[in-house]
Amino acid sequence: MLLRLALELADRVATALPPGAAYRLADLAGDAWRRFAPARRRLVAANLRRVCEATGRPSSGPSFLRLVRDAFRHHARYYLEILRGPHYPMEQIEEIVQVPRWATFEPLVRDRASILVSWHFGNPEPFASFLVAQRIPVLAPIEVIEPRVLFDFLVARRGAGHPELVDVRRAARPLAERLRSGGMVGVVADRDLSGDGLPVTIFGHLTTMPAGPAWLALAHRSTLLAGSAVRVAPERFVADGELVELPDSGDRRADILELTRRLAARFEADVAAAPEQWWGAFQPVWPDLPSGGAGEVE
Repeated sequence: MLLRLALELADRVATALPPGAAYRLADLAGDAWRRFAPARRRLVAANLRRVCEATGRPSSGPSFLRLVRDAFRHHARYYLEILRGPHYPMEQIEEIVQVPRWATFEPLVRDRASILVSWHFGNPEPFASFLVAQRIPVLAPIEVIEPRVLFDFLVARRGAGHPELVDVRRAARPLAERLRSGGMVGVVADRDLSGDGLPVTIFGHLTTMPAGPAWLALAHRSTLLAGSAVRVAPERFVADGELVELPDSGDRRADILELTRRLAARFEADVAAAPEQWWGAFQPVWPDLPSGGAGEVE
């Protein structure tokens, strides 16, 4: 009950404030989170250090500490946007979410089987609102999190401007039916939740990614778009991506692996462009890193 009341209060405060003030409050919350969660801070720093080492950025010192700080702020902004997103005016959604290459993408996805693959990065949800405004509904699997009251609260905030959601544990049939009917599926595809994903190399280190998106695309010969929506200002996003070509070697197993690796390459490029917006860094990514990170980060 206390958690429910706290969530309702947060919802009222977040939606009552003007955007600038709401985002400043989110940044303060992110700073507090970073300060009082040392294990999470070490994990985020360890994950971001690998990005920095692979992309030639400083992996220690003041600029790296600012990157870690900004990662916590951007993740807090994401939660703020979950609260505020249902209140975005749909008549202004093309101002909130800019898609510079929409004229290229639209013919690839309208009225045909298509899969939109994104990551725990930036915020893909406003782009879902953009698609709804374009009369392109999206079906998306979602992980059920605990406590249940938090999960129910977050799902309730994903209103008419968001994708239709289905429990990831029971998603296979609904996703296949949507693709067979010529519709769109949206998948966040960088985390191997089941632990049986395919090997990929990301920022020079071996990890795994789920095979599901590649399997779906190849099984249905769907259009496959991979990309992200990056936060550029309070309640302003820019979405971009690329058409990923489906391999067709005749060996389904090999094709799934190859396609998953192509998605990993796109994921790597997106994160490299704005690592502070990679909120997947708040979870274990590489199996050779301790789940709590390593070393102290002030």
